[in-house]
Amino acid sequence: MKIISISNNKGGVGKTTTTVNVAAAMQILGKKVMVIDMDHQAQTTYHFGINPNEVKESIYDVLKGDKEFTEIIVNRNGIDILPANPEMRNIEFIPLPAKEFLLKEALMDKDKKCLSGYDYVLIDCPPSLGVLTLNAMAISEFILVPLQAQFLPFHGMYNLFEAVQMVKKRINRDIEVTGIIGTMYNPKKSINREVMEETERRLPGKLFNTFIRENVALQEAPSWGKTIFEYKPESNGADDYMALTKEIISRYE
Repeated sequence: MKIISISNNKGGVGKTTTTVNVAAAMQILGKKVMVIDMDHQAQTTYHFGINPNEVKESIYDVLKGDKEFTEIIVNRNGIDILPANPEMRNIEFIPLPAKEFLLKEALMDKDKKCLSGYDYVLIDCPPSLGVLTLNAMAISEFILVPLQAQFLPFHGMYNLFEAVQMVKKRINRDIEVTGIIGTMYNPKKSINREVMEETERRLPGKLFNTFIRENVALQEAPSWGKTIFEYKPESNGADDYMALTKEIISRYE
């Protein structure tokens, strides 16, 4: 089983879109997948067609110790989801020690195996290095970084790499940034091409060959509570995320 955090300190780079659609592609390819929404904005929850404001029992209740994670699972088309709701922001105020390990403790079974039975666990992180992101990184082996093909997100990505080194030193020595995903890519724009070329030059072997092209359908799908494969399976977005997912599986397996 692979536990993967999808993380970037900058918002709007395609974290949630990537989490949801990679999970959907994995399920189509026959993998058993769980998605954990660790963002208090609950955009992954919403993207799967679940209204966060109507979620009475969320991953927040699991972190507090009020619920077992098995009690809050919602299944959408074969994908198990641990949903979020706006109460997640209150995690900062819970008077508990070592709060960065709450998720890891909650997902451990009596045999000390995390979430046995799943091929992949994907965790959507908030766009900041707060308690929720640290919880995700404490349990993850791998980090995937969606990178919008623009100048500022490229330079902001290095803040995440520095944060991961701190996490590796103090919280989880096994974690690694293993992949960078180019998102919102338009091959006709020179800045997009230059950012991807510079990423490969500075971080050889990290950038996936598949780029997620600009695609209106990817922007529209969340409003319908659907993955791209449900909303427009013949779109470039569906083609790109399927190709990316096959590349991810090939890299990790």
